[in-house]
Amino acid sequence: MKKLITILASVILSFGLFAQNAEVKGDEASLKEDVASGNIEIIFPESAKAEDIEKSAEYYVDYFTVDYNAETRLAKITMVDNTSQSRRVIKRLLLSNNVRTIDFNGESYSINDFHSKYID
Repeated sequence: MKKLITILASVILSFGLFAQNAEVKGDEASLKEDVASGNIEIIFPESAKAEDIEKSAEYYVDYFTVDYNAETRLAKITMVDNTSQSRRVIKRLLLSNNVRTIDFNGESYSINDFHSKYID
């Protein structure tokens, strides 16, 4: 039983180690303008690989394009059709690159909470 608990705890902790934080700069007003214009900028974590982000982005070209700068880790997301449903797909891009939380305006949000509060 002790062994089972140890293994389970190790697995749970290992998943937590792979989860990464992305960052969105600015304040609520500037983000609201960005969302309205269909141009959203997200800074990916240092561990993110450019080729992984670019490969993931290829799946979502019907919804948005991604211009990723590996030096600054900045992803410029431009919506094809700037609707709530299309913006929801951004969550898939983040999740596929192991991003689980977004730091914005001094707070950390889960992807779902950030989307509901600011992107939707």
